[in-house]
Amino acid sequence: MKYRTIRSTRTLIYLFMLLGLGLACAARTKAPDPALAAIDITGTWKANIETPQGDELEVILNISKSAAGTFTATMDVPDMGAYDFPISFSYDDGVVHYEIEQVGADFNGKLTDSSTIEGEASSGAGNSGPVTFRRVQE
Repeated sequence: MKYRTIRSTRTLIYLFMLLGLGLACAARTKAPDPALAAIDITGTWKANIETPQGDELEVILNISKSAAGTFTATMDVPDMGAYDFPISFSYDDGVVHYEIEQVGADFNGKLTDSSTIEGEASSGAGNSGPVTFRRVQE
């Protein structure tokens, strides 16, 4: 178990280094519509991130909500063998935020419609860029 955690942490460090190098700076996001804040965001969301080498990495955000109303999430990066990586996650009035403390990375975004979250991710190395997550229809 400890080996998987170390490997996953290293994988995410590499991912966010690539994210910072491969994306343009400063994402522009729309202000959230108050009606969107009522949308249930639980489920699976995917984003494709282009690496500096021109490859794409699929990033999967798995969002769930407890009976008490608290949101939690995990992240998968299948191309790098990282699954169910725990992240600190919050959602309030259409605003999405997550942090990956182990690598000093975070994401700040907004729900722009019932199937899109747009925002900016930043890495511990100070790199940042736009990311768009799309809901996966299951």
